[in-house]
Amino acid sequence: MTVALVYNPNATGFNNAVLNRACKVFQRYGKVKIYPSRYPGNTIELVKKANEECEYVVTLGGDGTMGEAFIALGDVEQKSLYSHISVGTANDTADNLGLYKGKQMESIDLFRYSESLDEIDVDMVQAGDVPFAYVSCCGTITNLTYETPKSFKQNFGKLGYYMFSGLMGLTTVPDIVHKPLNIYYEKDGEGINTEALTLIVSNSKTFAGFKLFRDALIDDGKFEVMILKKAPSLELGSFLYNLFKDDGEHFDVRRYSKYVDVFSTDDFNVTFLNGEPKNGFNNDGDHSFVSLNGDNSLEYKIGKKVKMLIPNRTR
Repeated sequence: MTVALVYNPNATGFNNAVLNRACKVFQRYGKVKIYPSRYPGNTIELVKKANEECEYVVTLGGDGTMGEAFIALGDVEQKSLYSHISVGTANDTADNLGLYKGKQMESIDLFRYSESLDEIDVDMVQAGDVPFAYVSCCGTITNLTYETPKSFKQNFGKLGYYMFSGLMGLTTVPDIVHKPLNIYYEKDGEGINTEALTLIVSNSKTFAGFKLFRDALIDDGKFEVMILKKAPSLELGSFLYNLFKDDGEHFDVRRYSKYVDVFSTDDFNVTFLNGEPKNGFNNDGDHSFVSLNGDNSLEYKIGKKVKMLIPNRTR
């Protein structure tokens, strides 16, 4: 077997020691070929190339690296098995993949023995024609992940997001007050028109480091939708306080059902009545170009399946 290691050298938790450990572990499977990703979008090209040349493709990087791998595999016939090892900042995908969050070496060591891995068919969700690995979102503060300076991420990790969000706060207040998302969607056959601060479509337990969707599964043919509606300042303040408290470890989004709509589905249509969201879309932590239909609608649906090897500690 030939194993391709596609890595993002700019990921927050990546260094030569991480690469060396990965090479050592995956040499147990056969010959290892390394593919450094040099620029945004390069991982897409490299995964396509590795899919033709190798039987097993492993990416090392942040959540956006996995997102680019899904874009690549969504565009080709998958010939190789795929794994991802999280070495980024928030590492939201780690919860889904049975990895140790923020512990790169320990996560790599989970792949030491093939018998400790499960092959599963992971759902690839699409925003229109654009596939993503774990989340697509828009609205207030969803641009935070890709606008936070690299220095903040490298020096402070996930805390860097919080620090930068504080700096952004004063500039986002006018949007919260005056420019919510005016959207229309259907749920259980009922049409709903609402003003929303944020729309999140996720195939992940975790978003932005917070475990919002504890019961989410990546291979059940469904995804989660969360709509944070415009709310009175006291209610919004309570929501944010409890979300950040204890890093959201005991946060239950269902407590806020009056202002937060959360549900699972395999098909979700939303119409943006005021046109494209101001900050566009965030797919897998990166700015993404998602085209709306002529009536400003967008369909989220399950596309294809991605064959992945993940540590069976999740089962």
